[in-house]
Amino acid sequence: MNNDSKSITCSNNSERPIFIFGCPRSGTSLLSQILNSHPRIAIPYESHIYNTFFAWLKYYGDLEVAKNRERLVDDIFSTDVFNDWFPAPNRNHTLNYIHRYDFHGVFEAIMSAWANDQGKQRWGEKTPAHLFYWREILDGFPNVQIIHIVRDGRDCALSWKKSRMGPKHIYPTALKWVKHLETIDELKTVLKPDSFLEIKYEELVSNTEFTVRKICDFLEEKYTPEMLNYYKDEVPYKTDKQNLQNLARPIIANNAEKWRTKMTNRQLQIFEAIAGSTLRKYGYATELESPTISTLEQFKYQYIEHPPLKLWAMLKNTKGQIDGLIQLKIYLKIRFGL
Repeated sequence: MNNDSKSITCSNNSERPIFIFGCPRSGTSLLSQILNSHPRIAIPYESHIYNTFFAWLKYYGDLEVAKNRERLVDDIFSTDVFNDWFPAPNRNHTLNYIHRYDFHGVFEAIMSAWANDQGKQRWGEKTPAHLFYWREILDGFPNVQIIHIVRDGRDCALSWKKSRMGPKHIYPTALKWVKHLETIDELKTVLKPDSFLEIKYEELVSNTEFTVRKICDFLEEKYTPEMLNYYKDEVPYKTDKQNLQNLARPIIANNAEKWRTKMTNRQLQIFEAIAGSTLRKYGYATELESPTISTLEQFKYQYIEHPPLKLWAMLKNTKGQIDGLIQLKIYLKIRFGL
């Protein structure tokens, strides 16, 4: 197949790409499953391609060279996260879909080929960490459409602490939630209205059809009722147990403001001291009046209380250990030729 024919094939299957951004535990998985249930849109499990491989790009050489592209694709597919894609991506299809020979072209080919194998015409991607590569993503996909989902940071923090990955103390969780939204604020300044849509998790679960129709209007796609039957999809979605249980049933309309009964007074003080202004900026009323934490308390939370909690979580996270070892092996191989 020559380059022209590959380009035509891919262009028919790669209308404006969709990226879902949001802090972990903000409803990104739910949103991706709803959109994946659209007859034209395919959104696989997280890929972690940019946050894993972009910094290593210099070690792969000139991607105009076929063997270098193949090596990059093979390394991407060897990461543990791709064991969670169902069906698994097809290597040969992916290589045939590469029609621009750079990192973005390889990423696009992986997504386009997978979407095509599902009989879909359009692809989307959901990896929360990719938010911090928004400049690179915009450089590679200037026609991108981004959907940002934001959730009350207090609920987000409580859920995030229970997940396999991420912080295990309310203090770093609050810092990371604020960092995500500060980064989104930077992104907003460079995007046109037809390229960015922000929704609230609370609106998605309480007024689902209206919110999904708004998303479809933004994407210029026809709303289809089967989008709300995402939970009937028998394709496995390899997320953690709590998230999987939620995705296996209809929308939980009252899944909001759980922090009112689940968050301790100390946790609430810490979170609102760090993120109170950001909560209010995004329309979430704060509970406490001018909460503060001292510099000494911040040091204690960050360097004394959090590390043992994080270490214990890492020791229990065998899946994360496996993926870390695989990534280390890839890095050593490309960096030192091992």
